[in-house]
Amino acid sequence: MAVTKNYRVDGTDDYTIKYEEKGWLSPTYKITCTRHPHNPRSNSVNDCHLYSSGEVCVAAGKEPKSLDKAKAIGMAFCEGYSQYVRTGKFPNGRKRVNV
Repeated sequence: MAVTKNYRVDGTDDYTIKYEEKGWLSPTYKITCTRHPHNPRSNSVNDCHLYSSGEVCVAAGKEPKSLDKAKAIGMAFCEGYSQYVRTGKFPNGRKRVNV
């Protein structure tokens, strides 16, 4: 099952995020960003948390096991990516998101 959602950050940055369930024994969700603002900075996954394939980088062992958790990670990614393209720094750490 795949779900696609659109987000707007800071009133100007548009994102399209696809959440796709993968695996069947212990399913997790793959998060793919198919639309995001232009990145004038480094495209290194270590800096912007986005692979060239569009997959959002999620720390090993922290893969979301529910769609709600995946949506929270997706929203946090969008907000962080917007900050990164403006400032060059992706915010890390815990974040609360209502889904």
